[in-house]
Amino acid sequence: MFSIESSGIYVGDNMVIHLAGKAKKIQPYTCKECINKGVINGEIAKICIYCFLAGKKLKVYEYGVSYFKHKFKKNGTCCIRAARPPHEVLASAAHLLEHGGFGSYNLLSNNCEDFAVHCKTGFAESKQIMGHIKRLTFIFPVVGAIATVPLAAAYAVSKGITASKRHHSLT
Repeated sequence: MFSIESSGIYVGDNMVIHLAGKAKKIQPYTCKECINKGVINGEIAKICIYCFLAGKKLKVYEYGVSYFKHKFKKNGTCCIRAARPPHEVLASAAHLLEHGGFGSYNLLSNNCEDFAVHCKTGFAESKQIMGHIKRLTFIFPVVGAIATVPLAAAYAVSKGITASKRHHSLT
């Protein structure tokens, strides 16, 4: 019913660093590009753009959008926060890959969008999951509302905790 997009940081040379997580079952490298240049460190992986996309269309996430534009765009496609300079973004992604230091993958509180937005802005935040929760509530008003209230509360609490922890991790 809902699809979850993968988010990552393109680091050049056809490679992407992303939080893959154990849940995504990182497969041993099979393509020539990943065999030669790929890296897996815990739940963070550097793989080729072709394996990362897995046949899906590339979508570019926007940073520094206005509040008005953010309000009306699909969740998980943009962020109000401005992106850091490219060299800082690449250094952040490389540092997290090298040290495996982003924590365990969790769909609600520590997912690939959190990782990518953190590398780009210094703050982990993901709106994609909240968009799915809102749609579920719209489609199934009574059942969806009852089921999503605890999910939304857990999501909000986890964001406050994880964002502050990660903001200080690279200082």
